[in-house]
This record gives sequence, structure tokens and C-alpha cells, in this order.
Amino acid sequence: RGEIRNLLGLLLTVGTSAAPGGRSVAGEGPLDQEPVVSKFTKLPSGTQIADLSLGKGSEIQEGSRVLIDYVFRRADGYFVASTENGEPFGFTVGSTEAIPGLDEGIRGMKQGGTRRIVIPIKNSFVCGLGKTCPGPIPTDFGQRRQIERQMQRNDPYNYFFFEVSAVSVK
Repeated sequence: RGEIRNLLGLLLTVGTSAAPGGRSVAGEGPLDQEPVVSKFTKLPSGTQIADLSLGKGSEIQEGSRVLIDYVFRRADGYFVASTENGEPFGFTVGSTEAIPGLDEGIRGMKQGGTRRIVIPIKNSFVCGLGKTCPGPIPTDFGQRRQIERQMQRNDPYNYFFFEVSAVSVK
């Protein structure tokens, strides 16, 4: 548990910045950016959330159609960004199109907001990485293989970290 606290403290040092047009961009910005909340909030599933910036648009709720930019990180610093695929990840909240921890973790965000989401392995890629499984699923084989290795470890203290920006909420 001490390792998790250290990792969470380390993650609080990764910031965000505004892209052209004032949109927050996940994973970019000053390293001293602090969340707008003082600590992570633990959800019933074990997923933890912390808002970095509060949006001013529509709130994400069950049934919302969302587009998110994301940076997906592992505890060792390895990361995948949605910009590598050239477009945001889109899904309908509550539809099983996104991994469970991400679907749960973005609820309550507002368009334009940025949030850190710490997802336990049990709430992540439990279906696997096939085309019919919930996403976001990296397109690169090496990135998918890294996720598979983490899933095979079956370590209850292993987490995936997402930093997401709500690009569109409908």
C-alpha cells in the first residue's frame, strides 16, 4: 500500500495545459500542476478520481455520448496517448464500449474538464484486447502486449492510470 501512495504522489506531479482554443490536453503541461481537489476520491469499485480542471460544458452521465483525449500510463511510466491514433476515443457512457473503470471514472466530469483516473486491474481490460472488447485499445501490437503482461500478473495492487480530457459531451 505504501507503493500505491508513492505512485499516486508521483502522478500528482504530471500536469495538463491548454491547447489552441483553450481546450485542456491530457498529459501535457507544467510538472507542478496540482489537481483542483486536494486528494483522490475512491469510488465503490476501487477506481480513484481527481479533477485537474473543471469543465464548463455539459456534464457526463449515463447515456452521454462522449469523446475523450487520454493518456494511459502504467506505474513504470510507460504511456499511450489517444493522439497516437489521431483521434479522441468515443463511446456512450454505460454501454460497455469502454473499460469499466474508465466508464465509471468519467461520470460527473464536464466538457472541457480534465481528470486523473486510477483504475485497478479488475476494472480494466478484463475482456482482453480483441476488437469486440471495451476500449480504448491501442492499435500498436507492442502496446497491447504490454497491457496483456500487466493483466497476466494478477496483482491486486497493480493499477492503470488515465488522464482524460472531455472533448465533447452530447
